[in-house]
Amino acid sequence: MRKVSHLAYLFMFRSLRQAFSGKKPDVRVPHAKGLPLTDREQFGEEAESAQWIGVDLDGTLAEAVPWQGFEHIGKPVPNMVKRLRIWLEMGYRVKIVTARAQNPEEAIPPIKAWLTKNDLPELEITNAKDMDMIELWDDRCVQVVPNTGNPVGPNPEPYRRT
Repeated sequence: MRKVSHLAYLFMFRSLRQAFSGKKPDVRVPHAKGLPLTDREQFGEEAESAQWIGVDLDGTLAEAVPWQGFEHIGKPVPNMVKRLRIWLEMGYRVKIVTARAQNPEEAIPPIKAWLTKNDLPELEITNAKDMDMIELWDDRCVQVVPNTGNPVGPNPEPYRRT
């Protein structure tokens, strides 16, 4: 697997910084050159359209609250909602990646209703990653340096939930 171009990350983070500062970012969907390969090792617009960003629901897009069933989802996290809207405006495909979706009949209708209630677009909802996922935003992830098992940076405190 090839590494992501630093320029691709710089472009995205610059756009996010501009958006969070209140300035209208000059955004365009970057060409797939230099971005992660799909599982078919394709480049270009077809490969780019298959790529997606995963966003966890509980604790990331929505505030984490004690489990009260599938119908109960916390309030939206404003910074994550803003980031999600920017990605969509930039032309990225975004999916909700949540363990809730292991029970799709019970989980997906309340999530779709929550998206509508909070004026968010209908998004794909899954509990699975695939080779086309280019990022995963999740409150429980620890990123590791490939092939080492070592964390990329210091672990946030508290590292483990109590």
